[in-house]
Amino acid sequence: MIELADFVPHAPVPSEIIEEYRGRVPDELSGVWERYGYGTFAEGFIRIIDPKKYEAEVGDCIGKTQGDGVAIMVTGLGDLITWEPSQQGFIGILYRLGDTVGITSEVRGLLRLVEDEMLLGRFKADIFPEAVATHGELSFDESFIFVPLPSMGGKAKVENLKKRDTIASIQVAVDLQGVIGH
Repeated sequence: MIELADFVPHAPVPSEIIEEYRGRVPDELSGVWERYGYGTFAEGFIRIIDPKKYEAEVGDCIGKTQGDGVAIMVTGLGDLITWEPSQQGFIGILYRLGDTVGITSEVRGLLRLVEDEMLLGRFKADIFPEAVATHGELSFDESFIFVPLPSMGGKAKVENLKKRDTIASIQVAVDLQGVIGH
């Protein structure tokens, strides 16, 4: 069983969502949904989200050129983490940088990155702890967003981070810079 030592619950995942996505996501992820529900871990950096809500709101922002990615998590910097069945792996879409990053092919691999404190480096997110210290903790639906985005010429400084609604921020980033294809 997967352990999330610092998990902070937000809400249970409805059984209908688990059943709807069973077979579309790894079985281990379904197990995490059943055991933990929606919530945060990795010192607030990672949020387990409602895939159906994100599919409805930002499905056209995922940028998958083939197959059907499923949004499963977001980061405290507004990055979307998707499960890509055709690639059999997790992908991070870094809207603030206009880039993507391959993460791993297993849920346990993702969690190992958290345990080994390598996740912030993989996401080019070393600024996150300083952002929390400066601006305070995020609510469940918020992320720290650079204003303006570094991909649009903004500076990646803590003072340029603002608490914003995550879904709306993803939509705005795509409106400004386009879909990040992968």
